[in-house]
This record gives sequence, structure tokens and C-alpha cells, in this order.
Amino acid sequence: MSLSLIEKKRRQLIELAQTYGFSAKETIQCSQELDELLNKHLKEAVLFHKEKEDKPCTT
Repeated sequence: MSLSLIEKKRRQLIELAQTYGFSAKETIQCSQELDELLNKHLKEAVLFHKEKEDKPCTT
């Protein structure tokens, strides 16, 4: 998951909120999309760290 994609979606959300308001359907949809991207990123980070912990030490 690319952090630049998350940042792009965050900027889009801010723009939509400023243009249409926080409760507009476009803003809410974009917010939900950002939530999904963030959740995917966090899941990937957790899996990465878990895999790293599960590897035996080779030193």
C-alpha cells in the first residue's frame, strides 16, 4: 500500500469537504475510501512486523 496514495486520497477528502461540506455524499464516500486505504495499510504493517518477529535469528 502506497503512502502517497493515502496522502492523495486525504487531500481529495479535504477538498471535497471544503467544497461540498462534511455531510455531502461525495465527502462521505471519499472518507470511507480513505478509511479502507488506511485499514489496508495497517493490516500490511501488522503482517510485516509479525512475519519479521516469526523469523529465527540468523546471527
